Amino acid sequence: MQEWTLAHRLLTAALVAATGMLVAPAAQATAPMVTAPAGVLSGMKQGNADIFLGVPFAAPPTGPARWQPSTPLASYPAPIRATTARKGCSASISADIGETVNEDCLYLNIYRPAGVDAHAHLPVTVFIHGGGNQTGTPASYDGTEFATRTHSIVVIPTYRLGVFGFLALGGKPGLPQGDLALSDIISALKWTHDNIAAFGGNATGMSLVGESAGAANICDVLTAPAARGLVTQAIMQSGFCPGRPARVVMEGIGAATAQAAGCAGPDPLPCMKRLPVPTLLAAWNTVWQQPIVRLKDGTSVSRPLFPITPSGSILQPQPVDAAIRAGAVGSVPVLVGFNRDELRTFLAGYYPLSTDRYHTLLKQDYSGFAGNLQKEYPLPPGQDPVYTLAALRTDQMLICPALRGAAVLAGATPVAVYEFADRTAPPFRSLAMKLPDAPGFDRGASHTAELLYLFGYKSVAGPLSPAQQVLSARMMDMWATFGRSGTTAPWPAWTPQAPDVTVLALPADGGIRIERDVAARHHCGFWDRHPTIPNSLFP
Repeated sequence: MQEWTLAHRLLTAALVAATGMLVAPAAQATAPMVTAPAGVLSGMKQGNADIFLGVPFAAPPTGPARWQPSTPLASYPAPIRATTARKGCSASISADIGETVNEDCLYLNIYRPAGVDAHAHLPVTVFIHGGGNQTGTPASYDGTEFATRTHSIVVIPTYRLGVFGFLALGGKPGLPQGDLALSDIISALKWTHDNIAAFGGNATGMSLVGESAGAANICDVLTAPAARGLVTQAIMQSGFCPGRPARVVMEGIGAATAQAAGCAGPDPLPCMKRLPVPTLLAAWNTVWQQPIVRLKDGTSVSRPLFPITPSGSILQPQPVDAAIRAGAVGSVPVLVGFNRDELRTFLAGYYPLSTDRYHTLLKQDYSGFAGNLQKEYPLPPGQDPVYTLAALRTDQMLICPALRGAAVLAGATPVAVYEFADRTAPPFRSLAMKLPDAPGFDRGASHTAELLYLFGYKSVAGPLSPAQQVLSARMMDMWATFGRSGTTAPWPAWTPQAPDVTVLALPADGGIRIERDVAARHHCGFWDRHPTIPNSLFP
């Protein structure tokens, strides 16, 4: 009861302080209005869609609630005017968005076809954004077209990032254990489950979709005991399941962060709670720039590639692969996918790359098997070596681990696999910083390239062509129907014995088709013999 009272007071203060969040008595008379179990919400009509922006799903994790688990809000203190997008959670500057210093951030956006009533029982898709669990915001996406095209409801929530979502300081009661971001995602799902029927959604037919780190977080949702039964199907775009650090590793990062922030001693949490957001972001970033993590027993291990919910935390008590094999996922169908040229955009700064520099990079990063790697990936005549570097890095770090993760999942639940292969997709364009230009560089089907085709991703240079719009419509339909029958239909099932992969391409490049040689094309037999994943995207 005491925790509920604190949450209620925090929410009331946040809503009263936020201009425009409370409904004026006669405002928005024709705006879409919903009476949900949590309270009355009014949104706005845009074209053929109803949109509700900045819907609170948990109390603000501010003040005494900093580094406390979130819980879904049961009721609002006043009607909500959900017409203004809220800032994302605190994060350093990224290619998507500038630095965000905002802890009052647990809100979600809802998109539905215009005029839907509470009896529509539309399917629901909850999308978890990416950003390495260090950055990202729902403001970079727009679920309008997906919702109206597929006659469904799209929900896009925030979750705490970086030091606020993944700080781990120990196993004692009251100390963060690195699973606060997961608590936010689960709270968003529970709030949606409890309230989406009022928006016309079917609470028993919720798809959970995530991209990059958002996809990795989905694996935690699928295996977390606290989230059991919340989703009926899951789609993981450019992310995979196994490979979580133990809590002791995240505690090592937490201890180093506390020290970098000037909070030494056996109990740094009270000191850290008094620090301003920029100080905490700077300390966290300093630690994540180091390749090694020192543990409390004095030993050292390699730093993880990005923050992730550790095994051994309250919400994730065991490793995800063990949880999957133990049946934690149940019978939830899972779609696993990747883009053909995932890491090309990340390595654009290496272009043009000389052959000598390429061989030097291989010897530097793959000293134990550089010669075998050169035989496995011979340089095509006349092509810049940067494309081969990007290909082998893509295969090693994303595609082959995704297929290994699919094999683990396929032993417990129905699985399908796709590869997005439109190499003419509009390239990434930073909205927050000027990135090095690489004239003549072919970005191909890079990381995030599929997002514009599905969830209105805004960090792109240019619109879709007519042929790409057709592919986009097909993809939305395929995403919306995946797993609704309890199987992978209409997608073909994938197993290690029958590895049918759905390739998504334009008609000029073979169109949408089924291929079985995708693992071989990405040299996964080689990488299965060298499964260690580097902790940096850059060699």
